[in-house]
Amino acid sequence: MNQILHYALYLLILLSIISCEKEEDPAQVEEIQTTSVKITVKSSTGELVPGVTVYLFDQPTTAASGKDPGNALKSAVTNTNGVATLDVRSLTAFQAGGTFYITVLEQLFSNEYNVLGTVDVVSGDVDTIEEELVIASPSLSYDYGYIPTTITSELALSEYNRWKRTQVVACGNGLRVIADPSRETFVEAMGFGTLLAAYANDRETFDGLLRFYKSKRTPESKGMMGWKVTCDGIVDPGSATDGDVDVAFALIVASKQWNDQAYLEDAKEILQIVKDNVFFQCTVNGRNVLVLGPGYSGVAWGGCGMMDIMYHTPAFFRVFAEVTGDDAWATLAEDTYTLLNAGANATTGLVPDWQTASGNPGPGGRAGHFGYDACRAPWRLTLDYLWNGNQQAKAWSAKVSNWANEVGPANIVDGYELNGRPIGTNGLNSAFLGGFAVATMSNDQAMVNRFSTELSKLNDNYWFNLNTRCLYLFTLTGNFWNPLDR
Repeated sequence: MNQILHYALYLLILLSIISCEKEEDPAQVEEIQTTSVKITVKSSTGELVPGVTVYLFDQPTTAASGKDPGNALKSAVTNTNGVATLDVRSLTAFQAGGTFYITVLEQLFSNEYNVLGTVDVVSGDVDTIEEELVIASPSLSYDYGYIPTTITSELALSEYNRWKRTQVVACGNGLRVIADPSRETFVEAMGFGTLLAAYANDRETFDGLLRFYKSKRTPESKGMMGWKVTCDGIVDPGSATDGDVDVAFALIVASKQWNDQAYLEDAKEILQIVKDNVFFQCTVNGRNVLVLGPGYSGVAWGGCGMMDIMYHTPAFFRVFAEVTGDDAWATLAEDTYTLLNAGANATTGLVPDWQTASGNPGPGGRAGHFGYDACRAPWRLTLDYLWNGNQQAKAWSAKVSNWANEVGPANIVDGYELNGRPIGTNGLNSAFLGGFAVATMSNDQAMVNRFSTELSKLNDNYWFNLNTRCLYLFTLTGNFWNPLDR
């Protein structure tokens, strides 16, 4: 009996040991598979960076394949909280284990890439890998001012491509930028378009736009473009000078971009027409100043009694003086600040759409508030500080951006009385917010980051707002360079 009891006890102990071994067998424990990699992207100043693409590579950035988006295993865009989530469940290579590399690249308009930041991740026994990636400021910059660290050239180029898909249409052997209604094209849109294509290094689009511009030049405007046209005809043959000036400047950029002097000669021809026909000599506070007239339609119109400060881009004028050898353009650049100070509100810095040379707003029944003309002035004037360090441009840009900062970037509307009272009815858009964002580049890093982040959230579709959005993004990301530096 004792032997039987001992044998039974032995069997119970043996079965218990076998059971324990089975429970502890690692082969029987369910493996945890990594399903996602969550990356929080921050700037070098610690701010969350939305709207940037995060790439997953199996090679480090020291290898060419580790900084070519075409070789990425996965990619995702950071949300408004600066977080990108990469789903890696289907990546056999990742599930097999090893070290991988999360990288943020800066896409240049030359289609090359700079590495802004990278971090290693090791696939392992966790459901979600979470890492923080701090990226450097974009490599592009100006001699003066601040570049935002919260947006990159990638956003600017992406929006350019969206602009080209939705705003540029064929007409004969040329291309035109649509307006509202879409069957019409304004000369200012052609100015916007040629500037964008030249800076984007998109020669095919630039040449197509240039052919259309040349086909719509009229004798009624002394050889400038009719300001309102269609593909098949001309609605109004008179000129609007800002568009022709922008096209001339874009031609100078093109001559540098593609090393072609023919573009420069075209620019000089337009500039001579502008100078000969729409320069006005005016008296402001007892001194003589040059004013760029708003247009020519059989005769020059506007001038001392009616002008638009947005037509004045002193940074462009200084380039014109250099390439033509004509100091009148340099004088026009300097006199711009007399006209600006005459019309700007002393407290807010806001300027009217239209003013007299002496600064009286709204002459001849035209708009005397900060509207869809004046909203471009912060961009046009701040360029003179970014490129040349002009202190008058800096002072005004700082004043108007301080006012906008008090309003708050998310609260900007599309129109103001000069004292700052809001009168806009269409809410927030890039035409207004983006102009103020460029002005903050003369102010401080935190402010330009805040405005640029808000700008990155918008998705304008209206022709004017999308055109100006792209110009502002090019400028904010350092891609709107001074052609004299090339």
